[in-house]
Amino acid sequence: MENKIIKKKANVDERYCVACGRCEKECPFSAISIYKGIISKVDINKCVGCGKCAKACPANAIEIKPIEVSDSKNKINVKKKIKNKKHWSDYMWIVSTLYLVLGLFNILFAWLGLLCFLIPLLISIFGGGKKYCNKYCGRGQILNILGNKFKLSRNKSMPKFLKGKYFRVGFLIFFLAMFLNMLFITYLVFNNTNSLREVITLFWIFKLPWNFIDYSYVTPWVVQFAFGFYSMMLTSTLLGVITMIFCKPNSWCVYCPMGTMTQGISIIKNK
Repeated sequence: MENKIIKKKANVDERYCVACGRCEKECPFSAISIYKGIISKVDINKCVGCGKCAKACPANAIEIKPIEVSDSKNKINVKKKIKNKKHWSDYMWIVSTLYLVLGLFNILFAWLGLLCFLIPLLISIFGGGKKYCNKYCGRGQILNILGNKFKLSRNKSMPKFLKGKYFRVGFLIFFLAMFLNMLFITYLVFNNTNSLREVITLFWIFKLPWNFIDYSYVTPWVVQFAFGFYSMMLTSTLLGVITMIFCKPNSWCVYCPMGTMTQGISIIKNK
């Protein structure tokens, strides 16, 4: 009969895990990974209970708990993973920063943001789970740099309602409704019902006139879509910065509409 001992191990609360991948990046022993874009899974044979994953988790979905394990499993030699050289995907924050800056000088750059809208969905639909969110999201990298490297985050737990399913789904529905409204406004300009409105709208309320460039050489509806889409991208980034400051660095990942959609697609595909 095997001897049993009590050891501290990471435990994931499935109610709040959004499979953002922060835990996987922070674990020094490769003891936790994202399962099919749905949830974080802990390998208790590798986990040493260091707590780095719990500290990094923006949703506070990981807790270090004492559990009973066999003494033989405890003797497995767990090696620290070797820190690899920087990969090109680690510099996606530069691309996201350039996108936001260039959009201020020429709103037509906003069209490039469609890549950040379509690529995550396609990856998820074709079985890649939340790989885009976990590895290629430049906005997430920006928030991580601002929060951790520049110490701009208070590193506090999120309010419980912000990480709940109802808020996440509700925010997704609201975000999609605003996206459809933006498309409708673009259609009205395309249909010559409305004239072009050269404004950047922040938080769907505050309108900033942004008519410093002559766009007369471009079809009006193309410019209107760019203003609408850039407004959404800038607003969501500012929301990410606000939650980064008051909560943990990557707290935006918890209720990010794209993250909610790709996780939902992953769940449906793996039922």
